[in-house]
Amino acid sequence: MPRGHDTGQDAGKDDMPRRTNPEVEIAQGRLAGRWKAKGKIAVFKGVPFAAPPVGDRRWRPPAPAPSWSGTRDAGKHGPMAIQRAAGFETFMHELLGGQGWHPSRVRGLEALMQRMPQPEQSEDCLYLTVRSPALDAEAKLPVMVWIHGGDHQDGSGSDIFYDTHKLAAHGVVTVNINYRLGLFGYFAHPDLRSESEHDVAGNYGTLDQIAALEWVRDNIAAFGGDPDNVTIFGESAGGESVLHMMTSPLARGLFHRAIAQSPANGGQLIHLDRPFLAHPSAEDRSRDFAAAAGVAGDGARDGDDVIARLRSMSAARLHEIVLEDDATGDHYPVIDGYVLPESPFAAFAAGRQAPVPLLIGSNADEGTLILPALGAPMAEYRYLTLPDDSVQPEMAEAFGDDLARLVEIYPGLDRRDRRAEVDFVGDRMFGAPAYYYARHHASAGHHTHLYHFARVPKLDGQTIGAYHAAELPFVHGSTVPILPMTAADKALAREMMRYWTDHARRADPNASAPGVNHPEWPRFDPDDPRWIRFDHTVTVEPVQRREQYAIFTALIDRRVEEMTAGG
Repeated sequence: MPRGHDTGQDAGKDDMPRRTNPEVEIAQGRLAGRWKAKGKIAVFKGVPFAAPPVGDRRWRPPAPAPSWSGTRDAGKHGPMAIQRAAGFETFMHELLGGQGWHPSRVRGLEALMQRMPQPEQSEDCLYLTVRSPALDAEAKLPVMVWIHGGDHQDGSGSDIFYDTHKLAAHGVVTVNINYRLGLFGYFAHPDLRSESEHDVAGNYGTLDQIAALEWVRDNIAAFGGDPDNVTIFGESAGGESVLHMMTSPLARGLFHRAIAQSPANGGQLIHLDRPFLAHPSAEDRSRDFAAAAGVAGDGARDGDDVIARLRSMSAARLHEIVLEDDATGDHYPVIDGYVLPESPFAAFAAGRQAPVPLLIGSNADEGTLILPALGAPMAEYRYLTLPDDSVQPEMAEAFGDDLARLVEIYPGLDRRDRRAEVDFVGDRMFGAPAYYYARHHASAGHHTHLYHFARVPKLDGQTIGAYHAAELPFVHGSTVPILPMTAADKALAREMMRYWTDHARRADPNASAPGVNHPEWPRFDPDDPRWIRFDHTVTVEPVQRREQYAIFTALIDRRVEEMTAGG
């Protein structure tokens, strides 16, 4: 088979390392990557898909990537976006401590992680990585674009969980992207609206995701990918971003399938210019940050241009201010009427989402790592004072008569029992929203498949179950040294990658022949809801948490009505 710009002298010897670098020509210039997996996968790292968003480009929509002359080396990841890292140590402490290991091993691993070198962070972060098993413009392989998670404040496309060639080895071209995060990705000060021809501010990180998809459309054929067969997939904030892409008219037509893993719902209620529930408007949060930075409010000089002064400050100084104050440091995607004209909840309820095949699901024990980071059973009220041993007043107001039944389902919820709150958080933040989206998408007549990941290592003392993000090594086939996989784990990973790549290839996760641990995954039917359960065996079964999901999705419907009535 011809291999396009493949310059390897031994291109036909798949069992031998390549002796020269693979090269491709894209719109901006020529790239030289690296052969990996014994010469079977061509990898191109640090590829710019947009101009560096620095200087006067801070808090502006992404601009096209600049061109270059000669051949650009693509052997090293680009910098990751500047990170919030709020709660990361708590998350990792709970992750390591919940594995059932001896305390001395946990302490040793935590000390090792603290000594590990940290990846470079920079405002100049708009880079991606491409992995391809066939550098042939005629190959037309399915393309899978990964959007990383991290609460829209942290993470990168080069994180260890995703830095693997295993999915590409299943015959797809994979693309891992970065995007601006937190303050640099979602700052929405009202003075920025005057610069926008659409009278909006914020959502720059979401626009980065769209720019990356436009880059894929224009360039992926050079890597052997089919621009008319693109699947977007992501986990947590990345799963939520997938739903944002399905909601945004600006992303329409740039992808053809979607996979949302544990899509978080924390950023689905924030508006550009008005408060909702305990969320201030994005503009108010941004005003508060400008005051904390000393460029607005009592500490500012009369006549100051707030945005100009903030752009003149170094990224390092702005990041210091972010870390100094939780109340002004967090910035999220917003409903702005343009990039996101409405909440994804509202879009799916009304049938206005992108009509693409959707694979969606969550994990059995999402709350074990999330509750300690949140500190509150309801994410939207995390900054309010919580009672020590009784139900939060806002919870009683939200659920009304359903609260008594929730206390029965989650015994101890009314006493701030940790186990009850863990289960409540997992089902309410992740399980119920996935069910909500599946139900509405299927009801609109679109191909929909729902999963439930329940794999738990067989270790005595393991306490965190199938925790948030536990499915990542199984989806990407990644090997993380601190979380080794058994032979059975690797077998499950192969089956999950088959389902995921079959969905990308033909919009049907059942394209591969069924096997002992690879049953047919039925389309989701709201009248007979079933999911596929990934555990030590793979089974199809009725959705087990329908009653609690019904209570939580009824609240989502009420919130959608409140948001619509308010705007």
